[in-house]
Amino acid sequence: MNYLIEQQSQLDELQSLFAQLHERVGYVSVDTEFLREKTYSAKLCLVQLGIADNQYCVDVLAINNLELLVKLFADERVVKIFHAARQDLEVLYQTLGVMPKPIFDTQLAAAFSGLDMQLGYSALVAKRLDIELPKSQARTDWTRRPLSEEQLAYAADDVTHLENLYQMGLAELKDHDKVDWYQYEIEDYYDVDKYVIQPAQAYRRMYGGGLNIAQQYTLKALAEWREENAQTRDIPRTWVLKDDRLFDLAARMPKTEDAVLELNVFGKKSARRMAPQIAKLVSEVEVGEQRIWNRAEPLDKPAKAVCSKMMKELAKYAEHAHIAQGLLATRRDIEALYRNRQSGKLLTGWRKTI
Repeated sequence: MNYLIEQQSQLDELQSLFAQLHERVGYVSVDTEFLREKTYSAKLCLVQLGIADNQYCVDVLAINNLELLVKLFADERVVKIFHAARQDLEVLYQTLGVMPKPIFDTQLAAAFSGLDMQLGYSALVAKRLDIELPKSQARTDWTRRPLSEEQLAYAADDVTHLENLYQMGLAELKDHDKVDWYQYEIEDYYDVDKYVIQPAQAYRRMYGGGLNIAQQYTLKALAEWREENAQTRDIPRTWVLKDDRLFDLAARMPKTEDAVLELNVFGKKSARRMAPQIAKLVSEVEVGEQRIWNRAEPLDKPAKAVCSKMMKELAKYAEHAHIAQGLLATRRDIEALYRNRQSGKLLTGWRKTI
């Protein structure tokens, strides 16, 4: 049965059900619907919970007090089942201030069984359960109210089959002695620093190895300025300034308003407002002694051949271990290992044993 929870009293009535989950060390299937096109952070619109044969679609836009959800997600006696959990964890943490734990990610479990690393929920349901799910609401606007019957049915489907996928995935992990591998990998999902960007750390999303040291520190300062601007205005960072134009400013380092305007990186409406800020910022950049990014020279032909050979060996290891190759390592991981002769990812944990 699919229930729409759109009033505080309806959510409060679920308290006893959540308490039962806690008492019996149970599990709950979880999915979210959100919109991120027009805001800095994703806007949480709906939280779907699957418990036994029932689905509960909680309208978080209509309910003010969501403390019961917070307590449920924080309850470590209750396993939260997701598929491709990272985006859900991000929006839940940013909106509710809680990191759901423990979780079981059916996509990750499938990758440990040799299925594609990016296999979607519908595809996994079709493969494992031989059920075809409708896709008619995949691009719907979840902020609009009232929610249609089609939207609610689609939302409920997203948690209806997670329990079965959980049971199958967990059984396979146990049968192949991969539970510890899975637990090692899932710990990374709980790192809250991955879901909240501090403006001073915004430069870490970028790579300026081709810039000189002064340009690099300018890019770092510009990235921080853009992040603060986007957060304050609650708009996507690219609405403030796209990456390529941020690099143009860093490379040219304009120190006057006219010099900024000549680069034509802003729209007509924002240019006069932004130009003084950029000119002042660039003029006041403090350049450190160490480069922020080192230049990575392209691999030559022999090096590429070695990496290709390593990738072939990697494919053999992945097939032998019955693990998705992309989960074991990517081409970028292999090239980094070749360049540095070390890897914090590939030479630690379960990967090292393989």
